[in-house]
Amino acid sequence: MKLNILAKSVGLALVSVATASTAIADETKELDVIVVQGQKIDRTLQDTPSSVAVVTSKDMEQNNLQNINDAFSMMPNVSGDFNDGFRIRGVDSFSVSGGGNSFLTSMYLDGAPLPFRMVKSGGLSVWDLAQVEVFRGPQSTLQGRNALAGAIMIRSQDPTYEPSAKFKATVGQHGQQEFAFAGGMGLIEDMLAFRVSYEDKETDGDIDNTTRGDTSNFEESQTLRTKVLFEPNDDIDVLLTYTNNENRFGVFWSLYDFGESPFDRTVDFNSPIWEETKTDIYNLEVTWDVNETTSFHSITTYNESDYGYNWDGDMQPTQIVKDNANRRTDETFSQELRLTYESDDLQAAFGLYASQVDVDDRAEGQRILTLQQAVGVSDFTTAVTGLLMQQGLPVEVAAQTAAMAAPLYPNIDPVVLNMNYGLAQKIKTAAIYGDVTWSVTEQIDLLAGLRYDTEEQTNSADNAYTIDNHLPDPTQVPAQLSPLVTGINAYLNGFAASASGVEPESSEDFSAWLPKLGATYHFNQDISTSFIYQKGYRSGGVGFNMARSRIFSYEPEYTDNYELSFRSVWLDGKLVVNANAFMLEWKDQQVKQRLSGALYDTETVNAGESEVKGWEAEVFYYPSKNWSVTAGAGLAKTKFTEFGPQTGRPFADAPDWTANVASNYTFDNGLYVNVNAKYTGSSLAYMNPKVALEADKYALNNEPVNDDRLIVNSQVGYKWDNYSVRLDVRNLFDKDYIRSYFKEADNEGKTFTSYGQQYIGKSRQVSLTFQMEF
Repeated sequence: MKLNILAKSVGLALVSVATASTAIADETKELDVIVVQGQKIDRTLQDTPSSVAVVTSKDMEQNNLQNINDAFSMMPNVSGDFNDGFRIRGVDSFSVSGGGNSFLTSMYLDGAPLPFRMVKSGGLSVWDLAQVEVFRGPQSTLQGRNALAGAIMIRSQDPTYEPSAKFKATVGQHGQQEFAFAGGMGLIEDMLAFRVSYEDKETDGDIDNTTRGDTSNFEESQTLRTKVLFEPNDDIDVLLTYTNNENRFGVFWSLYDFGESPFDRTVDFNSPIWEETKTDIYNLEVTWDVNETTSFHSITTYNESDYGYNWDGDMQPTQIVKDNANRRTDETFSQELRLTYESDDLQAAFGLYASQVDVDDRAEGQRILTLQQAVGVSDFTTAVTGLLMQQGLPVEVAAQTAAMAAPLYPNIDPVVLNMNYGLAQKIKTAAIYGDVTWSVTEQIDLLAGLRYDTEEQTNSADNAYTIDNHLPDPTQVPAQLSPLVTGINAYLNGFAASASGVEPESSEDFSAWLPKLGATYHFNQDISTSFIYQKGYRSGGVGFNMARSRIFSYEPEYTDNYELSFRSVWLDGKLVVNANAFMLEWKDQQVKQRLSGALYDTETVNAGESEVKGWEAEVFYYPSKNWSVTAGAGLAKTKFTEFGPQTGRPFADAPDWTANVASNYTFDNGLYVNVNAKYTGSSLAYMNPKVALEADKYALNNEPVNDDRLIVNSQVGYKWDNYSVRLDVRNLFDKDYIRSYFKEADNEGKTFTSYGQQYIGKSRQVSLTFQMEF
């Protein structure tokens, strides 16, 4: 991706303006007070009983964080990888049981809910962000429909009246190049100010495509943000924000044959594979301080996100079938009106919320399916035998007749399926909520909240499928076989025809009451403990069975979450120790049910129950003004308690253990050193491997596991005046690991299915960064 020349010019101009007003920094370092903003009323981290992990702008710079998923490396009980979603307390951000069509965790940028593909990729840059807050556990009372597992609140830097600017340039291994700037100033004293930021970065990646002669796991992104602050008087703030984010990236798995290793880091498909998102986000935030205790807030947001991909339909070095292409557009509008009240003994927030999401999703291309995936039977002769038996032939006669017909279909496995489908979805949400904290005494606070959430979903679909294999012409075969060939052709084409059709709009309504109750006991001003009960919720939905070309609906799912928290400050503020223990009970769980052996014959039903239990603890230690240490550990035990054959199994991709540590030391001469590490435990790769894997793959490994790993990163830098230079090493020990298991290579020699495919972690990456800040 080429650097934007205009953006560079504006950035350097801001640096020049800021240089003229550089202030002398206070040499005495004060411990930062972290303010949590994601629960409608600003509170310090120590006064927030909910489990929340906070990453500040200083953390992002010290630990060389690149995107939102990198921020998860500093949090216990949170894990995720680029373009693979994320998990909070073992709960996937989208689904743990395959069912449902809405999020389990919402992500907000400056108050705007982010669209599906932008959340899934995790590619949002952290450049010029002020803070990332990850709330662990249900947040449905305050956030609504998509917050059963948690919520993520992201704030970018706001304009200030003092001129400021910063500039960053990075080069590194594997073609890494980055350029970024940010800055702003006042335009009218104490009334109008602006801030603008821009980042352009790219990397070639480290997985070689031996056919194309390039790398397959490239990444390119650009982010532009402008903010304007208008304060007509001391009581009113108006903040207008525009963000443009563009991401384009390849694939993060390797392909290999039997006897080879996925860590050879190669692929050999011949068509380009890429995904891209282009998102425009508009935010208007208005705050009116009515008096010393009461404030009114309005947050209006609109975003439009375009997603697309190009995919190799056969994964082979030569072109066998057409590529797959997809285009999806998400348009989201939201409006929140909130009234807050804050006095010495009462804090309260009451609000109204409404949103509408419109989705248009279309895809086309060809795909190779095994016969098992296409018709539910792995052997063609067996499939035809079953067809003839359904027509009344005895099993012996049916088997003999099928054996005569089978040689006429030498290339039927795999099946080449031509696809052209579209889905339109509209989701309207409206809610009213309240949240109150009442300090009954100096030691006791009572907490209560309630939300009434309503939702209407409308879906429509149109699909056209055909089988593109060459089928024998009934007129060109022996006369006695002609009726049989006609019937077999109709049988095969019938599977595609049954998935084709047009479904008109179908709507379903859902509603829920979502309470929260709790209490806090303050032992003293530094130590407190809280207990909170909160109901979590994910709305029901409307889905489409592609194999049967029909729309189905399902009901909401709910969780009961019980949480005990501990907050403490020690050693005159140098040591902070926080912890939470939790138990979550999940009922009416939305699960994907396979109705036959065919690949697309699935529907979502409310048929599951599960539980999640565990704890997380975090420590922040500041031995001196030069040295800081943060650490965390978490345990999240997941289990299906009622889910057919899966009962007793943990969730897929849900590590029990996670831990993190980071240490930063700044010498008086300007030299500084940072080391940070994240441990992620192993996890089962599939909810049901017998269903997910082909028979040959299942025979090789009937319980695939994602690797555990300890990833260590380090930074060494030097600061002088307003400049700094930093050497970064990510994955210091070049750890190889399978981050998400796909399938192993087998020795069956089947062109389209015997290869192995694994999502692997990134290899060691060394980079050098130069930065100016004024």
